Amino acid sequence: MKLIDTHLHLWNINEFSLPWLDGEGSVLKRNYSINDYSKDMAAGSDYEIEKAVYVEVDSADFEKERENQYALNLCRDSSNMVSAAIISGDLTKDQFKEYINAYRDIPQVKGVRQVLHVPSVKPGTCLSGQFIENVRYLGENDFLFEGCLRNEELHDLYQMAKQCPDTMIVLDHMGIADPDIISKPAPDAEELAYKRQWIKNLTLLAGLEHVVCKISGLNPAGEWNVDTLRPAVDIALDIFGEDRVMFASNYPVCNIATGLSPWIKSLDEITRERGEEFQKKLFYNNAKRIYHL
Repeated sequence: MKLIDTHLHLWNINEFSLPWLDGEGSVLKRNYSINDYSKDMAAGSDYEIEKAVYVEVDSADFEKERENQYALNLCRDSSNMVSAAIISGDLTKDQFKEYINAYRDIPQVKGVRQVLHVPSVKPGTCLSGQFIENVRYLGENDFLFEGCLRNEELHDLYQMAKQCPDTMIVLDHMGIADPDIISKPAPDAEELAYKRQWIKNLTLLAGLEHVVCKISGLNPAGEWNVDTLRPAVDIALDIFGEDRVMFASNYPVCNIATGLSPWIKSLDEITRERGEEFQKKLFYNNAKRIYHL
């Protein structure tokens, strides 16, 4: 099966400062190169990643533009599968338009992500007038916006997206859902409320035709199997439908829990009963269309 991976991170901690890694363990606090990605992918010989989208890695503010150039160099190197980039940007600033204008004529840059789930970002950040104005500007210039925010703040993304109907909005990682809670056969009252709120927010987001969803980011806390992942995946797929979902690996963050090849194999197994055409859309065609690859 040929795949397009819509969420690939790579980093060299000797070259770039990634402050968020200070709180991470040894799985992530190391270098990850395109060769590491290819090697880990080789463990799943039934699958071939034909193209991949590099997604910014929340590097230190003073290194954002240098990371952008690193991503573009990857895209321009025909020896690897990286074909496009989602670059970082601070949409809270009025200088954002000038910043993104510098990338307007670079076809490999498809959009912007600003990580909103880190402790330094206050809830409601994406609802400010400046932020919304800049998201609208992205759409006016054929860029998309990727939303990566805390699960309990998904409604903020919905409120923002409603005000930006001409900008494609990509929800990263199904809203960072907890698969252990979603798959629990007998949840307590708090867990049930969490699940219901997640489903409600996904349904609201999916009600906006310009919002699409990456199927990724499930990190079970301990022992897991396909059935740990299946409920969350099936819910997201059913809510967004076959034309607005995309496979994403979230490599190397996926190594915390599932690993690259096991995640792909699990998603393949979960979706096989939906048919070959559905899988082609999920694993390849939708990404090709949405990212203009």
